[in-house]
Amino acid sequence: MVDYPTNTSHTRFNKALFLDRDGVIVDYVPYLSQPEQVKLPDGAGEALKQWQDAGYLLIIITNQSGVGRGYYSLQDVEKVHYYIRQQYSHFGVSFSDIFICPHHPDDKCFCRKPSPEMLINASKKHHIMLSQSFFIGDAFSDLEAAIRADCKPILILTGRGRETMAKLEKYPIEVKVFKELLETVKLIGLG
Repeated sequence: MVDYPTNTSHTRFNKALFLDRDGVIVDYVPYLSQPEQVKLPDGAGEALKQWQDAGYLLIIITNQSGVGRGYYSLQDVEKVHYYIRQQYSHFGVSFSDIFICPHHPDDKCFCRKPSPEMLINASKKHHIMLSQSFFIGDAFSDLEAAIRADCKPILILTGRGRETMAKLEKYPIEVKVFKELLETVKLIGLG
């Protein structure tokens, strides 16, 4: 674990757009493990470029239990992420970081969403003000992690989003819902 300085009196805080991976920035494929399985959703590149141009750091937050289950390796995940970065670079999009939980759900780790741990670690590393940031996801674990981290949750109805929408009434705060990633740009400037 890395310790970060706690004296932030001279630190400029950033805002971030946290993004789930599967079903959000790439089409949902269960246990996606090969670059050739990656397909970007329509309008996703344009959307993320607009968020980036508005001053948001783009950070991927992803559970990859396929590693812990033995379905694929961390090297496979890294190859997929290299390919994703490459594909988005065609739109001028650059991800500031990628945080991965590779653990099996039974491992009871501290980082697996819905834990806010990856968001908190990202905020320390990149000096992010979580309350001024958004987290776009398609699963209840994404929304839960955002809420626990005091980050604004956004649900998109791609991937597993439609089944997640049925659980929205359980949340004590408003969760913005959009059909797809491109629609979320309506929130730029509301952070």
